[in-house]
Amino acid sequence: MVGGEALANQVRMGGMRITPVVTSRFRLDGGSMFGVIPKVLWQDKAPADEMNRIDLNVNTLVIETEGHVIVIEPGMGSKYDEKQRGIYALDSLDTESALADAGIDPAGVDMVVPTHLHLDHAGGSTSYREQGDPESCFPNARFVVQEAELQAAIAPGPLERGSYNPDDYVPLQASGDLEVVSGDCEIAPGVSVELTGGHTRGHQVVRFKSEGEEGLFLGDIVPTLAHLKLNWLMAWDLEPQVVFEQKERLLSDAAARGVTCYFPHDPRVVGCRLEAGSKGSFQPVPDTIIEAI
Repeated sequence: MVGGEALANQVRMGGMRITPVVTSRFRLDGGSMFGVIPKVLWQDKAPADEMNRIDLNVNTLVIETEGHVIVIEPGMGSKYDEKQRGIYALDSLDTESALADAGIDPAGVDMVVPTHLHLDHAGGSTSYREQGDPESCFPNARFVVQEAELQAAIAPGPLERGSYNPDDYVPLQASGDLEVVSGDCEIAPGVSVELTGGHTRGHQVVRFKSEGEEGLFLGDIVPTLAHLKLNWLMAWDLEPQVVFEQKERLLSDAAARGVTCYFPHDPRVVGCRLEAGSKGSFQPVPDTIIEAI
């Protein structure tokens, strides 16, 4: 099912097969990505261009397990005009094409799990067809979202409004393809979502387990390796204190138990195991690093 470079990056975890796929490459303002942290501290980890933008990916995961093909984080997608592409320096591989290049048929995907509905995480859920209307990129899939996140997207507050695009989720709601959940729950054998909130009202992380091994897709609780310091938070975080608390809980547990963590936006590293560093920080275990290719 998987070909090309993606095959070299494929991971076996117990009975699961995990394929990381870069579905978008883009740039965002470095200040927005690091909030109150001064540029002098983050610029070596994330060099900025002349417009102060740093390189980012959307690192999508495809999990194959027990008859299911699950896409975690469908990416930015292709629904952008020329001006928007310029703002984000978007090198969109559009989600369908990126998956197809990796040998993954979107029609064979039966579940899609965005960690939240911000446009850089859920944009690849739909695309504009010939008639101009947005339709699902995954015709046979249901899309798992938290009830709190759907409500935030439908009725966003003033600090949230610019981050949501109704074309990413309203068509799925109308077609009955949204599976709305509330809180922590198992969505497939060995695969579960956990409500964290913090970054958005209904942000969720995705945990997957098989034969004693475990992975954790952290979403925007930890978007890149540079955010492994507990107090390095984004300006986009709606509730920074909640993000801090969730990050401390998730990373401490992952480091203690050898859980492989996956990062949605790091331009070089998709995932790794962690070890505790100096107070308030974590670092990759070098021989566990999965590169973004």
